[in-house]
Amino acid sequence: MRLPTTLFLSVIGTFTGAFSAFAAETGQSERLVYSLMVGGLHVGDAVVALEQNSTTYTTDLKMASSGALKLVSAMRAQLHGHGTVASSANGITMLPSSHESSWSTDDAAGKMTMTFDPNTRAATTSERIFNPATGADMKREDLPWNKRAKIPEVPEKMRTNVLDPMAAFLSARRQVIAANGASQTSFRIPIFDGTRRYDIVGKIAPVKAVTIDGKSQTLLPVTVKLEPVFGFLPQSEEKMKEWEGKLYFTTDQRMIPVQIIAGGDMMSAVMNLSADCNAEPQACATVEAAAQIGPQQAQAN
Repeated sequence: MRLPTTLFLSVIGTFTGAFSAFAAETGQSERLVYSLMVGGLHVGDAVVALEQNSTTYTTDLKMASSGALKLVSAMRAQLHGHGTVASSANGITMLPSSHESSWSTDDAAGKMTMTFDPNTRAATTSERIFNPATGADMKREDLPWNKRAKIPEVPEKMRTNVLDPMAAFLSARRQVIAANGASQTSFRIPIFDGTRRYDIVGKIAPVKAVTIDGKSQTLLPVTVKLEPVFGFLPQSEEKMKEWEGKLYFTTDQRMIPVQIIAGGDMMSAVMNLSADCNAEPQACATVEAAAQIGPQQAQAN
């Protein structure tokens, strides 16, 4: 379960959520469908959505395994976040209030809730992992795909003034907009995903013609790297340092991510925009139905 979800969140969440496709000043809503390919195989589909105005935002992501991966295991993930939008002399700042993530596989399920103190801006999390069939509690280190040693909790000072992965994407996109097309502009976003602390470092490249699925488009490329800060074993830290992503945005006011490529030397993942639900509402409905997590799997207590 961790493989597709981690790749998805690392790419979209670090820029994140392919979620924000509109200007915060005017307010707009988007619901977009993306297909996820790993190693050339179709392994999942996701709906990303955002409602935003000049003062608040709400983000949602629903993802389900499909194609080759679904033959191995039915995997589902749902993320939800909300917060406020603050304006200052330095531009627009995203201030998350909460971030929730639920997931399930055939063998395990879990739910994490992250809240942000409105005064100190420190992030605090609570998490429960359990067997979806019996409801029995499980430990993170006992998960079938996660045999790593237990990592110490991220210190409070390292999870203060940070963003969850979905809010991080909104913040990064605002910096891309603020650059006003100036290539080689760089930015850094501090992220806490509930267990790990890392930074996203991005650089804007010149607009270029890109062919995706046989269609040539003029898009804005942005490259991103991940810099681990805390919560990584040495091997995981080295793998993260090898990770590199590239996002291609439309150059209109919506600035929709059309393609996201991420990975390292051993494996890469590609997310392609496959439908705009304003024009194709059934496309969102199909993925959302597949990503539905049942009451037993979504329970937090």
